[in-house]
Amino acid sequence: MTDRPNPKTMEENVKTYTARLEREKDGRWSVELAEEPRVHTWGKTVEQALARMREAAARGFEADEHEIELVPHAVLPKAAGRTIEQARQAREEARRADRLAVEQTKKAAAALAGRGISMRDAAAILGISHQRVHQLLTEEPNPTRRRAS
Repeated sequence: MTDRPNPKTMEENVKTYTARLEREKDGRWSVELAEEPRVHTWGKTVEQALARMREAAARGFEADEHEIELVPHAVLPKAAGRTIEQARQAREEARRADRLAVEQTKKAAAALAGRGISMRDAAAILGISHQRVHQLLTEEPNPTRRRAS
């Protein structure tokens, strides 16, 4: 029998911290917790710096690593920061547009099917595969479905 943590208990114990990342002149990444600047470390890559920060925070706060969630925040020149924020906003807009496109395509497929048009013909009209038309017409609404980030 393995000693796996209970996922429900894990969610309750997770603490979220902002990991401030800064690129040093020698190319390495230094990282500190915005909430507790005394906890700091570094890594050759952002990934390594965050992994080391999770370890350091777990030791510093006497917690397990799986109880530490880090939200990376890179300290960059203002122009780069604006560009990164614009890219993040564009990705979010694209996700919203994709959800809208799926909803509208589903409505269109249902309208075509309601007029007695075959799935293959509906697919040709909509510019999607007949398998996707079938999937859209038989898909159950699932409001708790997770979004990809």
